[in-house]
Amino acid sequence: MRKRLETYLYGRLARRNITNDHEKYLYLISLVASTFAVSMNFFLTLFYLAIKMTPMPLFLISLIGFLADTLTFWLVERGRYLPFGLLITGTVIIHVLATAICLGIHNLIIVYLLVTLMMQIIIPYANTRVRALAIFALWLCMFSLVLIDAHWTPLYDIGHANSVLAMFNIHLAFFGTIIQLTIGNIIWNTILRFNRAELEKSKNDANTDPLTGLFNRRYAGTFFDKLTSGQLEQVWCVAMMDIDDFKVVNDTHGHPVGDEVLMFISDFFKSHLRKTDLLFRWGGEEFLILLKDNDVTTAYRILDNLRAKLASEDIETRAGMLNVTVTIGVTYLDIDNVEKSIERSDFLTYKGKNSGKNKVVM
Repeated sequence: MRKRLETYLYGRLARRNITNDHEKYLYLISLVASTFAVSMNFFLTLFYLAIKMTPMPLFLISLIGFLADTLTFWLVERGRYLPFGLLITGTVIIHVLATAICLGIHNLIIVYLLVTLMMQIIIPYANTRVRALAIFALWLCMFSLVLIDAHWTPLYDIGHANSVLAMFNIHLAFFGTIIQLTIGNIIWNTILRFNRAELEKSKNDANTDPLTGLFNRRYAGTFFDKLTSGQLEQVWCVAMMDIDDFKVVNDTHGHPVGDEVLMFISDFFKSHLRKTDLLFRWGGEEFLILLKDNDVTTAYRILDNLRAKLASEDIETRAGMLNVTVTIGVTYLDIDNVEKSIERSDFLTYKGKNSGKNKVVM
């Protein structure tokens, strides 16, 4: 049950753009309070509808209370917590006084006030002054119940149903108290889990290229730091890949078509390279490839096969079918001088461009 509640609250939080933890807590606990209030009024409405001698005023008040508390969901979703808190408090006071006048107070109707009093302390829907006034109003209502019991004869006698109502009210007080005492921990656990997920997502977003979804140059720096510190296996080949005549594609067909070409090529190489290999969006039309546990000759053969396969395929774009080729320079990665190895692969790519393009150079 707790796990399901956390999952539900997590899902609600994921739909909202809330950055402040206090606001997250207020939103979730207000949501729980609205759900509890609506549920209680719903069951009370069914109760008054089911008993034979239905006190029509109480049935109508419960029905109106149910509809009014349903409105609190709308208020909470829009961050209007003050009217949310006052609406719930007001409907409880009206319902309690009406019940006392119609049925008396021996059905333990006072527990509604006690549960609502606890809400004023736990839910920071308004400043301290406003909630203190709400507590004072609840106290006055409790005092009024004593006067009503002493000087007023109930309008209705619903017989044994009054005992059933008392049992319902006891359970309301019990579960309402348990929920309010434990929900805070559940909500904070949900917020912590949500924050951890958001932090992980922000790290992933910072390390990936938004267009292609590939690792970016920033993550490459982190990877090379781990590599040079001996945290990773150290036999790699590095290759710089450049799309041939990419500027012509952009100038002729526009940047949206250029983006389609970039996404196709990134998907093509990502799907054909091994899971142990790495592909980075290096900048513009350049990609950096790291091939694990290969010598330069083997890396050359792998990349040349992929180059040839790409050259034989047409790319479907909004401008029609395009044939795009790439030039690649590949060399051994010296972990003691990563920058020099990357510069070497970049030089080999430049060399391949000057000698006709659409080739792999080592």
